[in-house]
Amino acid sequence: MRVDKKKQIVPAVRSRKLSPTEQRNPRSMKLDRMSVADSVQLMLSEEAKVTRALSQKSALLARAVHAVASAFRSGGRLFYFGAGTSGRLGVLDASECPPTFRADPEMVQGFIAGGDVALRRSVEGAEDDADAAGHEVRARRVGRKDVVVGIAASGTTPFVWGALGEAKRRGATTILICFNPHLEIPRALQPKIVIAPDLGPEVLTGSTRLKCGTATKLILNMLTTLAMVRAGKVMSNLMVDVLPGNSKLRDRATRIVREVTGDSYAEAGTALRAHGWVIRKAVARRDRK
Repeated sequence: MRVDKKKQIVPAVRSRKLSPTEQRNPRSMKLDRMSVADSVQLMLSEEAKVTRALSQKSALLARAVHAVASAFRSGGRLFYFGAGTSGRLGVLDASECPPTFRADPEMVQGFIAGGDVALRRSVEGAEDDADAAGHEVRARRVGRKDVVVGIAASGTTPFVWGALGEAKRRGATTILICFNPHLEIPRALQPKIVIAPDLGPEVLTGSTRLKCGTATKLILNMLTTLAMVRAGKVMSNLMVDVLPGNSKLRDRATRIVREVTGDSYAEAGTALRAHGWVIRKAVARRDRK
């Protein structure tokens, strides 16, 4: 691949006041002295705030789903960019789309600051490299049909803004997922959709793998699952495009065919084997009779 020497200048994104992700949680001030039972209850009660906060952003979440679904229907792609936990969750969601929806691996792609090595260990300084993200956007020829989602708990990560800025310049739909409602975003970078629920401080100050991680996973689940539904990759609530690559999934595929066609388990298995374990083909053969 050609080395991209283009230098990217990204305007600074600032927070008007300290991000909730960096504040101290008054409920956990005695975390180091609490009993295990009490600290477990504390963490559970804090995590329970996540769905309430996301419910307040349901209209924005629906807009984001529509944007991704529209991209899929027009042959576009979805890209995630993040650092640390945010990046890992983006890569995780992207990696689960091909087996779940028989999607082309190019359809949903995740990028983490520092590259694949950062999936297992921290790469110091990688999140500050806006140029690296811009390079990835250009190398993938991101364009008007595509959606680029930046994931940054505090909302200020340069790597994320490098991706969003370059993507916006190239005409892609841009979405920011963060947990800081106090951002000041320069007009040149303003994403089409900003999802910024306030989850409050983490139990462990600054550890955004906690509530922020839970919220990120839920949001990404919604984006891909509901966009794939609207793209026709789900029948009722069944994964009719699942890729049955192991015995558990072949059993699931067989049960799906049974559910849709009324075949016996043996008949469904025979049909799947005859059609290369493609559920849609195994189901469609009943319509041709």
